[in-house]
Amino acid sequence: MNEQLTRRIDFIDLTKGLCIMLVVMVHVGGIFDGPTTGRILSSFVMPLYFFVSGLFFKSYEGFAGFLLRKTDKLLVPFLVFYLGSFLLMYGISKALPGTFQLPVRWSELLLVFRGHELIRFNPPVWFLVALFNCNILFYIVHYLRDKHVPALFAVTLLIGVAGFWLGKERIELPFYIDVAMTAMPFYFAGFWIRRYNFFLYPHHRFDKLIPVFVVLAVAVMYFTATPLGMRTNNYPGNIFQVYLAAFAGIFAVMLLCKELKSVPVVTYLGRYSIITLGIHGPLLFFLRPLVSRFLADGWVQSVVLLVLTLLVCLALTPVIIRLIPQFVAQKDLLNRKP
Repeated sequence: MNEQLTRRIDFIDLTKGLCIMLVVMVHVGGIFDGPTTGRILSSFVMPLYFFVSGLFFKSYEGFAGFLLRKTDKLLVPFLVFYLGSFLLMYGISKALPGTFQLPVRWSELLLVFRGHELIRFNPPVWFLVALFNCNILFYIVHYLRDKHVPALFAVTLLIGVAGFWLGKERIELPFYIDVAMTAMPFYFAGFWIRRYNFFLYPHHRFDKLIPVFVVLAVAVMYFTATPLGMRTNNYPGNIFQVYLAAFAGIFAVMLLCKELKSVPVVTYLGRYSIITLGIHGPLLFFLRPLVSRFLADGWVQSVVLLVLTLLVCLALTPVIIRLIPQFVAQKDLLNRKP
């Protein structure tokens, strides 16, 4: 049992690691703009993050305890990465005027309250707010599973459809609530698969068919995928294309990671993916001009920038865990036991 549990965790962490690497690639841009913002990869990367988060859903001892834990795991890191990166940028702009093309203003701290504008000083952290809201929404509806399973499926689907409709109508809700609504089916799918052991444990009877399932999933993505803009809740395709392609991509990646089980560096990134998510945005502000100063070639520049960013994240992760574990979801800050 212990061996199975360890292998299962490595497989999930590998999935998270691959996911966060794809997110970093998106923000590096350059030669990665084509594949990462194209219809195939963009159709499932962020849905995969919500799906994996659903795997770890627990109701705990009640709503108060759940709220404290999710505040510890999501909102506290968000505030640390959000305020920390802003103060860093603001301090540098004052000490070294002209460092940034646009001035850093205190009013930018209000961006998170105004629709889904890009958080210039740390773009990726929007996800932590959206995931927090997704957790709260699912907590409210998950009680239906005990006696009203069909209603749980129906309500989850309706919330997802409502979120998708809001995106199509360009109606934005504060704090990415509309994004959380659209993501609910992905989160619920992770929860359901974890509870009913579809393929998470090793040596499942369907494991020998993994190559066939992956090929089928890739084929589905190829014919149905459309670009997804989850931060802005913007979906060019119809609702069937969006969800079908996203789920196909999710299962393809999960099955591939199950086959690989563990890739040490990638698995480590996945285990502490919240740190890479929170620091790679500000790092790119500083590493991009440094790399471009020495490398003019676009292809080489993008690859070096990606590798350098991931290496710095790997180097800083144990330092951050040691110094401020309560602020990066490694230890509880608010929900401390006496």
